[in-house]
Amino acid sequence: MLLSSQNIHHFPQNFPMNFNGKLTAKIVIKDDYVRTDGTSTLYLQIFVSGQKKKIPLHIAVKPIYFDKVKQRVKSKDIFHKDYNLIIEKSLADLNKIEIKYRLENENLTMDKLLHEYQNPSSRIDFIKFWEMEMENQKLIRDNATVQQQLSTLRKVKGYQNSILFYEITKDFYEKMIFHFEKVEKNAPHTIQTLAKNFKKYLHIANELGVKTPLKYQDIKMPKCVSNRAFLLPDEVFKLYEYYNSQFINESLKNILARFLFSCFTGLRISDIRAISLENVVNDILIFFAQKTGKLQRIQLSESALKFIGNDKLFYGEYTDQHINRELKQIVKACGIKKNVTFHVSRHSFATNFLICGGRVEDLQKLLGHSEIKETMVYVHIVESITDKQIHNMNDILTKKPLN
Repeated sequence: MLLSSQNIHHFPQNFPMNFNGKLTAKIVIKDDYVRTDGTSTLYLQIFVSGQKKKIPLHIAVKPIYFDKVKQRVKSKDIFHKDYNLIIEKSLADLNKIEIKYRLENENLTMDKLLHEYQNPSSRIDFIKFWEMEMENQKLIRDNATVQQQLSTLRKVKGYQNSILFYEITKDFYEKMIFHFEKVEKNAPHTIQTLAKNFKKYLHIANELGVKTPLKYQDIKMPKCVSNRAFLLPDEVFKLYEYYNSQFINESLKNILARFLFSCFTGLRISDIRAISLENVVNDILIFFAQKTGKLQRIQLSESALKFIGNDKLFYGEYTDQHINRELKQIVKACGIKKNVTFHVSRHSFATNFLICGGRVEDLQKLLGHSEIKETMVYVHIVESITDKQIHNMNDILTKKPLN
């Protein structure tokens, strides 16, 4: 669709354009390649601090119809007015970006310039920015993390489909959280996840120079009393007995092997999928964590080694949904009345590690936590268990004496 001449400001034709000494732009024609229809493509050629980049304008004209000095399409081309409007709008957009960075005293790099030029709405609309950044996250994060962040994005879009950066105030944020707490009646953990992901993408935007009334560091994470499900040693033993029983079929045994292995290592399901026997050296497991990219080294206990196959680590391929569905049937068959998903195995490892006398600093390394406060959640869980169990001693004197 050709552009209207309304609201287009013509640029003076003294090109190349020198914006601030570091940025230079001009319109060039690739006349060393002529298409079958006799035309050549026009480009916006940009120089930033010595770096060069050509951006196609999606315009093609005959070389004789392009004025290389004025850098405009000559009037001999019947679409010269429309083509020149496209050229001038491209240069105007470039000029707006340069002025914005200069006024905000921000350093303009080639990467930032291309990001701004090719995604103009991402500097205006937080939702558009979040959607675009999610594409980058897909390249560096494990699938479970990406799906969690996409779920939060869908929730926020359901609340308000477009959020302009200047709208992100303390009042806006508090109203949004209130909506999900009181209207949607989301669980505290869901609210905490939403706040964490909202803050994460606001952080990325602020770091890229996007100004918002509410800065990411002003967002205080809501406290969430942990109600993480976990299995105690006797419950893990029940699963182990079922694992070795004659009643379990091959598929359930394969799934339970993964779960019990995680109960003794703390591995996420994404890491279990990524490792093989090549990651096991004697009784040491060495791998890069899928979620964080960190290199981790775990000493495998005799218990953990019981669930490793002879020619491969684990047998069968199963989706997260299938694994969680089957685990519910397994724990029900074992008489365990808890809501169990695969991640419960990681919580169980952490809790039982501390119950058995493990140090929280060592647990932090085993779980791959970047901050000790993440690991301290399990310390509080264990403390609550021991506080309750101390009261069980009250039953000793109320029981009938043995004969």
